[in-house]
Formats: sequence, C-alpha cells, structure tokens
Amino acid sequence: MERCKQCETTVAKDDVNCVNCGSVVNSVKSKSNLSQHFGKVVTVLFALSAALTIAALFTNYVGSFVTLLAVTIALLMVKKSADEMSASRQ
Repeated sequence: MERCKQCETTVAKDDVNCVNCGSVVNSVKSKSNLSQHFGKVVTVLFALSAALTIAALFTNYVGSFVTLLAVTIALLMVKKSADEMSASRQ
C-alpha cells in the first residue's frame, strides 16, 4: 500500500487523488523494466538450451546431452520463478 505524502493516509494503487486530503498521489514506478529484461534473457537462453539439447541427440558438435538437459531444466525453473515474481509485482 502507498501512503499520501501530505497526510500519511493509505492510498490504493489505482487512486489518483488522496481520499482524505485530495492531494495528487505520485505513484513511484517500480523497477519492473529490469525484471522484464531479465525474463526475456532467461526465455531466450532457455530456448537456445532446448534447441541445443535436441541437437545433441543427433550430432556430436554440441555438448553432452545430459549436461544440456540439466542446464535446460535449471533454466526452466529460473524462468518460471522469474515469471511468478514479475506477476506478483503487478
């Protein structure tokens, strides 16, 4: 919950004016921009790792299948966690 800077009354996130004193509430924008970029980077890395895991089944030019599978699973967990954290902020 946010507070009014004039009278310290709690104000809802979608309120533009304070209910008690009527002053304009300046909502502080969170740094969700960084979390959005992090989510995009993790998604791209997950897709790349999944593609390399599939390629490891057919060629010997990429790393070990077991290693790439472990990395893909780890990135999947990080991606899900980042998605949940960014959703809880909104």
